[in-house]
Amino acid sequence: MKRIANILEIIFLLIMILLCVLVFMAGRGNVPYVFGYRVLQVVTDSMQPTIPSQTCIIIKKAEKEDIKVGDIITFVSESPEIKGFLNTHRVHEMHYDEATGEPYYITIGDASSEPDPYFVDYEQVVGTYVGELPFGELLFKAIRFLGDQVNYFVVVMLPLFLCFMSYIRQLFKALFGREEDANE
Repeated sequence: MKRIANILEIIFLLIMILLCVLVFMAGRGNVPYVFGYRVLQVVTDSMQPTIPSQTCIIIKKAEKEDIKVGDIITFVSESPEIKGFLNTHRVHEMHYDEATGEPYYITIGDASSEPDPYFVDYEQVVGTYVGELPFGELLFKAIRFLGDQVNYFVVVMLPLFLCFMSYIRQLFKALFGREEDANE
């Protein structure tokens, strides 16, 4: 029974370390995929009323044959105003490059009457919209708070370090305690 408890403690510690890494990466703007899904926050009104500003959305990786006109996609923008940043808009038109046969998309924000002036290659697509994350705004407030190095250290790393030291102490106690029992 004690062995199972030790294994569960190690699993708990590994999960805590993984969560710390995920929170740290999210605070730095590098949100990883978890089981093919990713959580992002919409920061503009371009998708109103479908997706209001500050809404947290869930996207999933998508194969090019799964993307259709009318789908909402998140992509790396080529627009000079936000070049290199993620943008979430609806697929307005879909075309194929004559030379390569690869799809590209004309997108539009739901709040706009005109399509975006830049097309989107499939390689720029990060994922397709799945839905909104309930209480997502609170999650992103927490992530922004933990994105500050001092806050992250005090709230996450210091308690994790103390737990880790406690596990190390228990490990040494268990190892040295067994040696004393064997000597008697």
